[in-house]
Amino acid sequence: MKLDLNLLRVLVAIHDSGSVTGAAKRLKMSQPAVSAALARLRDSLADPLFIRQAEGMAPTPRADALASKAKEVLDAIDHGILRAPEFDPSTSDEEFVFCLSAIGEIVFLPKLVRYIHERAPGARVRSVSLAPAQLEEGLRCGEVDLALGYFPDLQKAEFFQRRLFSHDLVCMVRAGHKIKGPRMTLNQFTSTEQAFVKDGNRTQEMFEAVLAEKGIKRNIVLQTSHYLSIPIVIAESDLVVVLPRTVANVFADSTQVRIVQPPMEIPRYDLKVYWHRRFSHDPKAKWLRDLAVEIFADGPD
Repeated sequence: MKLDLNLLRVLVAIHDSGSVTGAAKRLKMSQPAVSAALARLRDSLADPLFIRQAEGMAPTPRADALASKAKEVLDAIDHGILRAPEFDPSTSDEEFVFCLSAIGEIVFLPKLVRYIHERAPGARVRSVSLAPAQLEEGLRCGEVDLALGYFPDLQKAEFFQRRLFSHDLVCMVRAGHKIKGPRMTLNQFTSTEQAFVKDGNRTQEMFEAVLAEKGIKRNIVLQTSHYLSIPIVIAESDLVVVLPRTVANVFADSTQVRIVQPPMEIPRYDLKVYWHRRFSHDPKAKWLRDLAVEIFADGPD
């Protein structure tokens, strides 16, 4: 025998209130609707369930037994199955997985680790770098909690995004470089030997597109796949390198290099937090998104 859960709610409401009128008020239903539900229950169970008396509706033994079990079932559904899961960062021992580029690790990871350690001391952080198709699947299946940075390929409707802050590109030279002043000329930019970091980062692709559109060619004499060596190379040579400002600021604070504005206008680009719509209401994912917005919505500094 199968019973609609709503019929069980009617049974419990009549049992607790002792009347159809009381049950209707409790369930916010009309009296005729409650009476119709009671008729269906009686027909399905082949039992009168409630006998009308002067003091109200008296339950039959079958109604007493059913109401007791129905309360257990409904309580389990309302406070167990249907209850939204909770997330307490202070007691969490989960692993939080972020997709970050090499630049993204420099921009986001230090503060992420610090804030997460303060608020979720038992949690662990893992940073991964994935190709676009792998990132989509990672977000889709939940293996990656969030992507932070510049990921223009995540444009499908199933992925949600929120802007954190805008970024720009700058040039970096050694502290004693012959290029003086806050901005280099176009002639200096095209004639000075340059280093180029080719790590698959989409910001470099965007910059190359700007140069191609303007017909500007660079004299690249060093190409590397990593940012780690760049501040040391620049500090000990006359090369120029183009980097996101936040990364250049980090290098300028720790090595003998300085920031110079490029000669051309370069469009700013937005860094965002990305997630899959499946996890929009997941408590852990929402906590991580809110944390990212709290930390970075006004910029990385």
